[in-house]
Amino acid sequence: MMERNTGGGNRIGSTKTSFEIVHELHENGPARLSEIAAELDITESTAHRHLNTLCDLRYVSRVGERYQIGLRFVRLGRAAQMRDPAYGMAKQYVQTLSEETQERSQFVVEDHGLGIYIHMATGSKAVRAGFGVGRQIHLHSSSAGKSILAHYPRERVDDIFDRWELPSLTENTITDREELYAELEEVRERGVAFNREEHVDGINGAAVPVKRDGAVLGALAVAGPSNRLTGERLEDELPDRLLAAANELELNITYSSPDSSNDHVVE
Repeated sequence: MMERNTGGGNRIGSTKTSFEIVHELHENGPARLSEIAAELDITESTAHRHLNTLCDLRYVSRVGERYQIGLRFVRLGRAAQMRDPAYGMAKQYVQTLSEETQERSQFVVEDHGLGIYIHMATGSKAVRAGFGVGRQIHLHSSSAGKSILAHYPRERVDDIFDRWELPSLTENTITDREELYAELEEVRERGVAFNREEHVDGINGAAVPVKRDGAVLGALAVAGPSNRLTGERLEDELPDRLLAAANELELNITYSSPDSSNDHVVE
């Protein structure tokens, strides 16, 4: 994903290069020194220095002539995934939704203007579309993303669109800002967002926001083949399930807060 450079002169080039190497290994798997250098358009000597440092820090490991992501990232990934206790509470609702609908369900949050899959579960009929926990997505093209954006101030939405723009992922992706603003207004009014083959061809979805203290925390979503998620099932059945799950999750988040009274328990 490409974004506009918002860091001005405050970025450190060597740090950026190291993370580009990490992302390259993550996206394309183990690779030789020459392959990494060619892909990132840097010299092999530069790539070698960065890789040696990353190996010393155990963020990259080497097997034969190939470099790969180090297992030290496992702990960091887990810490990021659970940095907010409410994220952990969403996991059981994602699992329940996948079992009830037999489709793919997920909990998505916004980070740096992108959507991040925090939890995901696949039901017995779910289509595995290549998405996994930690995957980053554009917000404007997914039901979860639109559900989140609909509850952000216009200025914040504009900043996200300026940074990441509005790439067309399918022929149904909304890429006109005014059309998106109108869509987000409808989402805010009805409380549910829809994705009709806007993110992936052949996949529809529905999502609702999860709030804490009135502010959106993330979104619960269900997605599946457009031939199954359509009509009444997409527009009525899924929203009802999602809204019920989000309401219960919000109550549990509220009454599990350290600031809440111990007299309230949500069963």
